[in-house]
Amino acid sequence: MPVTINYQSPIKPIETSGSFCLQWLLVTLLGFVASLFWIEIGERPDIGIIEGIIGGTIIGFAQWLVLRRHLSAAWWWIIVSFLGWGVMGLSSFGVIGWFAPRTMRLFPRLVYGVVDGATLGLILGMAQWWVLRQYVSKAWGWIFANSLYWSISLAVGWIVGGLLRRFTQMFLSEVLGLGVTWMLVAGLTGISLIRLLRSLEKGGKVSR
Repeated sequence: MPVTINYQSPIKPIETSGSFCLQWLLVTLLGFVASLFWIEIGERPDIGIIEGIIGGTIIGFAQWLVLRRHLSAAWWWIIVSFLGWGVMGLSSFGVIGWFAPRTMRLFPRLVYGVVDGATLGLILGMAQWWVLRQYVSKAWGWIFANSLYWSISLAVGWIVGGLLRRFTQMFLSEVLGLGVTWMLVAGLTGISLIRLLRSLEKGGKVSR
């Protein structure tokens, strides 16, 4: 027997797309920078579950500061963020958002950036989908969008980091490259969130 579920309304509507995107971009970047006080950028074996939980919690909390104004149970975003990143840290996959490739060759960085980024985005997207599905009937699109955005952003960030490192001979270049990755991810996911929240403002329901 089908059950009709009415999705919750946002606490506060989005005033302008630009302001939301800017807020989302700023808090995500600040969250990444803040995480560097506890997480040292390294290579895959160097970063595990502890770093994943710390980084995921900080990023999740930073993004919650924006989401709490629009979603009534936005605190779940913090929980799914540290769980998603923690699972990656526990696995052999690693906490990709905080490590640089060992190779300095640009083509492998591009290829692995696309593949690893897509995997990362898929895992995070599924975790965050669990929160968004409580509000939006077509939240499943977030999973695929997140996977696409991370694949593009990680590849670009790793290439930027590699180019800067070749020029400066400093590992700090990899941090700047990862900063580019987080900036791109924040911008792209911010646009997708606006679309989801806009649809929520119009109201909606789904039958199961």
